[in-house]
Amino acid sequence: MSDLERVTPSRGRGGALLAVGIASSVFFVWLVFRDADLDAVWAALSSADVGLVAMAAAVIQIVYVAQGARWRIIAATLELTVKRFYALVLGGIGANNILPLRIGDLLRARWLAKSAAIPSGRAFGSVFRDRACDVLTLVIALAVSLPVVGDPAWVNRIALGGTALVAVLALAIGGAVVYSRKRPRARRESRTRARQLLRDTVDEVASPIGRRRLALALGLSVIAWGAWAVTAGLISRSLGFSLSPIELVFVTAVINLGVVIPSSPGFIGTYQWLAVSALGVVGIDGEVAIAFSLLMQSIWFIPTTIAGGVIAVREINRDARRPSVEGEPPVPSPG
Repeated sequence: MSDLERVTPSRGRGGALLAVGIASSVFFVWLVFRDADLDAVWAALSSADVGLVAMAAAVIQIVYVAQGARWRIIAATLELTVKRFYALVLGGIGANNILPLRIGDLLRARWLAKSAAIPSGRAFGSVFRDRACDVLTLVIALAVSLPVVGDPAWVNRIALGGTALVAVLALAIGGAVVYSRKRPRARRESRTRARQLLRDTVDEVASPIGRRRLALALGLSVIAWGAWAVTAGLISRSLGFSLSPIELVFVTAVINLGVVIPSSPGFIGTYQWLAVSALGVVGIDGEVAIAFSLLMQSIWFIPTTIAGGVIAVREINRDARRPSVEGEPPVPSPG
């Protein structure tokens, strides 16, 4: 059994979670479009400034470059280039866009383990830390912007949810530290592969990251989500309205924290609802808000699905051709 199979949810449980996600997406699509004038939405999309949209599509790539550079620092595998990590990030996103349950994050951890010749558990732990940086940065962004733009009940719930998520991450890290200290590595020899994978993951999560690495990781998180906010600003201008910097921070935090809501691959439905709702708080309503949500999603979803999908297929095929390590079979192709 491969590392991926050990950490992927069972087929029955995965199917149930996917069904919940699809139902959630359908509900939010209905919620967004139930009273919408589709002709007006199309008119807004048709009149968008193509130059600004193209610029936004270019700027959003900074998000993935910064995330790749951050993951490289977190994983402490400097023998691999930022370009390589950027490719793995795109491959993971491309897989997430078409596969359920964020399997792309498991795949990119697997690809890192093979590329850098490190234990799979260490790679999985680095992805956990990588995602934790995003959550922490976005929760801080929401906390800073929320008092300025308003506090409707649903935004407060997202804020509480984000705070709870940070607390869960803190508990997970704290638990990993306690466990790694109480259970010395000398016990490793008697472990099964599954337990060894879990222990390597726990040890990676618990290992000290150092002030310099932490500062660099958080700084790159700010760059990544700052680039996302600039992208949102370009899309809003292309549709004929402007958002202030603090409003862009708010919209960025709400949309990207809110996509933890279960949904179909690619966040279809939930993404539109979050974007329209966040824009409603800052005074942008109606069909132009829907047009914003569709354009904003399209400029990252389409390129990452195409480029990331190609990278994902390449990595899966490359992994399948590698010799097995210690009798472990290569990771199977998802689906």
